[in-house]
Amino acid sequence: MPKLFVAVELPDTVTSELVRVQPPPVAGMRLAEPGQMHLTLHYLGEADIERMAVALTDVCVPAFPLAFDGVGHFPSAGGATTLWAGVRVGAELLALHTAVATALTRQGFLPEARPYTPHITLARCESGVAASVVLEFLAQHAKFSLEGVSATSYGLYSSEFVSGVPVYRREQSFSLPPAGKTWQTNRSHDQPT
Repeated sequence: MPKLFVAVELPDTVTSELVRVQPPPVAGMRLAEPGQMHLTLHYLGEADIERMAVALTDVCVPAFPLAFDGVGHFPSAGGATTLWAGVRVGAELLALHTAVATALTRQGFLPEARPYTPHITLARCESGVAASVVLEFLAQHAKFSLEGVSATSYGLYSSEFVSGVPVYRREQSFSLPPAGKTWQTNRSHDQPT
């Protein structure tokens, strides 16, 4: 069974800006590819794709603005460090996060208990990467900000390791209707009302 997660899809205009924020590559660092960048809502782990996709058709949240602020880092497995761009926490993003959790809970999935920290992964550094590389990245982009972006869709993704690198594949995409519109359900053939 594949490992799954649910994430907001990012337009090319956003990923091209995020690429400009990525640190210069050094040995032991793996930069996130633009086509693999996403804003994770929930990590599901091993789960049935069809069952999770059916659950997500019940999510009815309108499109909303996204804004990005600052950069940061956190420890990852095996002594690695993840470098990321921060996503401003807004009521609309939290509403989508909660709606997805509610829909998945109805299918028997228990969401993670840890607090939601929205971010976009920019790079992963192995333990051998000098701390100065991380500190320089943090200092150089501390005031990073990007606004005027709309979250108009999210997706159910699968993840698998290919040659030691995670590769994400969108299994199904779900549109977020324009604000002020509602959906009967969120299936691709449904129309806004």
